[in-house]
Amino acid sequence: MAQSASKAVESLRQEQRQQREDEKANGNSAEKQLDKALKDTFPASDPVAPQSPVKPGAPKDRQG
Repeated sequence: MAQSASKAVESLRQEQRQQREDEKANGNSAEKQLDKALKDTFPASDPVAPQSPVKPGAPKDRQG
């Protein structure tokens, strides 16, 4: 007997499905976001990225 996914997993899948449908309807694909980021940062020496990278976690304590 197969178990169904939890409510949280089903909710996440539904939200992701809705986001994909919205992107298709609005023509706001990842490729278009990357193109916009390139235009917004040109000319510059920074790498092109539609969003800023984030390093998770808290800073480590230094002892010394």
